[in-house]
Amino acid sequence: MNETIKAIFDRRSIRNFKPDRLTDEQIETLIQVALASPSGMDLQPWLFHFITNQDKMNRISEGVLDAFRKAGNQELLDRMAARHPSIFYGAPLLVVISMSQDNLSGVDAGIAIENLAIAAQSMGLGSCIIGMAAAGFNGDEGDELARLIEMPADHAFVISIAIGYPAMSKKAHARNRDKIKIVD
Repeated sequence: MNETIKAIFDRRSIRNFKPDRLTDEQIETLIQVALASPSGMDLQPWLFHFITNQDKMNRISEGVLDAFRKAGNQELLDRMAARHPSIFYGAPLLVVISMSQDNLSGVDAGIAIENLAIAAQSMGLGSCIIGMAAAGFNGDEGDELARLIEMPADHAFVISIAIGYPAMSKKAHARNRDKIKIVD
């Protein structure tokens, strides 16, 4: 089977990572993958924040959980607590994509995040795409969290991905062919 297709089929959302740091070479490869992502009209509207500092990741995670506490979303808090103390599941690398507030292309960010997820899988790493971090960046502590990762003042959080060595495995979800419509 084609290696890219195999990586797509084998990829799972990993919600528990080993604490092992990624090598500089692995991080550089992921940086190059991010920069190789296509974007509409090649505008490259993003800024990729590669974060390896666990204290900063923990602070962002707490900011997100605080936002959910303030919103009274106990169901989500309980679900997260059952999985891991951090919304980033102990990953040694967090990549946050931010974009200028006048060009928040979710499509371009989605393409880039999938590039990173598939590349990580092909490198023997796991990943989990995490959109819920937006709650922290959009909440009361958003400005502080943005400063923490050196996000420009005119940028906004779009999406994030946790990457590392998997400390778990899981089966693929069922593929629902009812979600496909073939039009002749």
